[in-house]
Amino acid sequence: MRKKLFFKFPDMVGNYHSHYIRFVCYLFVFWLLITGSLHLKFLIIGGAASFIVSWICMPLFTIPNRSRTKHYFMLDVRIVPLIAYVFWLLKELILSNMDVAKTVWKKELPIKPELIRFQVHFDNPLAIAMLANSITLTPGTITLDSDAENVYVIHALTPTAAEGIRQGGMVKKIAALFHENTDFHILDPKDC
Repeated sequence: MRKKLFFKFPDMVGNYHSHYIRFVCYLFVFWLLITGSLHLKFLIIGGAASFIVSWICMPLFTIPNRSRTKHYFMLDVRIVPLIAYVFWLLKELILSNMDVAKTVWKKELPIKPELIRFQVHFDNPLAIAMLANSITLTPGTITLDSDAENVYVIHALTPTAAEGIRQGGMVKKIAALFHENTDFHILDPKDC
């Protein structure tokens, strides 16, 4: 009986073999960065190690969605849009930090804590986690909950932070990054 060389995920989003080759390339580039040498023996060892480690670790980098109907490869994010998102998030962090600092130092600006509930229809678990973590990283907002129906409960400290959540800019950026549905709507605040 012949053994399978690769683990199979029949419900994998994207091509399993292209994900594997991408993983090998990422590991090989990392190998080149840490060795700092282009000698032939280091290239051969790094290439072989990249193929073997990728083969062993590929199932560890594959995660199912909440309904367990699909599997996603964790490193299936385009690099250039991810870098653009990180710079956009840094800009938002700075602006939110200045808003919270002004609110704390100047007594005339209001501190009006508010709970906001919204629902998005993300299927990729990485998009769900990145949205919750990005909101929590931003000063003045904290993700309190994200349930199985992708309903997020957000605590906003200031009216500016609450308005930023209601506009859904972060949701749209993450939806574009992970090729997800941008269906986003605010839920009734009485249910909070």
